[in-house]
Amino acid sequence: MSAVKLGVTMPQFSGDVGRLLETAQAAEELGLDSLWVFDHLWPLSGGKDRPILEGWSTLAWLAAKTTSIGIGSLVTRSSLRHPAVLAKMAATVACVAPGRVTIAVGSGDNLSRPENEAFGLPYYEGSDRSDQLRSAVEVLHGFFNRGALEQDDGFVSLRDLPPSPRPEVSPKIWVAGRSESVMAVAGDLADGWNGWQGSPQAFEADRADLAQRNGGRAFEFSWGGLLVLGADDADASVRLGKRDPGGFVVGGPETTALRLNAFVAAGAEHLTLTLAGTWELTDLERLAREVRPLLK
Repeated sequence: MSAVKLGVTMPQFSGDVGRLLETAQAAEELGLDSLWVFDHLWPLSGGKDRPILEGWSTLAWLAAKTTSIGIGSLVTRSSLRHPAVLAKMAATVACVAPGRVTIAVGSGDNLSRPENEAFGLPYYEGSDRSDQLRSAVEVLHGFFNRGALEQDDGFVSLRDLPPSPRPEVSPKIWVAGRSESVMAVAGDLADGWNGWQGSPQAFEADRADLAQRNGGRAFEFSWGGLLVLGADDADASVRLGKRDPGGFVVGGPETTALRLNAFVAAGAEHLTLTLAGTWELTDLERLAREVRPLLK
């Protein structure tokens, strides 16, 4: 069995809770390591009127419906919730699923503006965006590692805030993103980092950078991306259709494992995959039973 951890994102953009639960329980039964939800208030594609299940409500439900598999956000946008409220939400989920929760946090990008503004939430630009991310991660870090919180930095104002509840095992905090400022936040405060898409060479360079920044403490390096998995390469190509293959890992089990092993060789300890397009539970089974044994 490969030492690298393997996780999948949930089909939350369908709004079908039955399918979501079926997928989560199948992933756990197949021995996968983690389940992940996106943190958006409308779908990433196909029009904003499509149904979508809210991320942290979904995680709380998954915490109660599973027993051993890891669960987490990929990624929580730091501007969608007050970080002290987010910390309390994550602590509650961690009480239900001790030792299984990861809060992966990111600042979002320019594509986030319409979503934030439609819901009446602040949108930060320039240096404010990375400063707000640092502020939010400081609150999360403080909630799980200190006593009463005191923080006043222009983004939050907290006075004598007692961290409660106190989960048996604190959630892990990952930071996601590749900008210099985001990498600095990850290196200073996080328990791990997620690099989305990109090449194995870029991942290896980012990993080396973070290894220098984090002071040698325990730290988890993860890579995430889109996967079109077929019975063989020809089947995967048909499933890809007219989409640009540059944005996906595309192939049958052997080709997929070869592509993923390049990221493992570059230092990825956890692979977080989104099975792109229409897929069935047989694809999840193929990932667990045919791809995973080939990972180094």
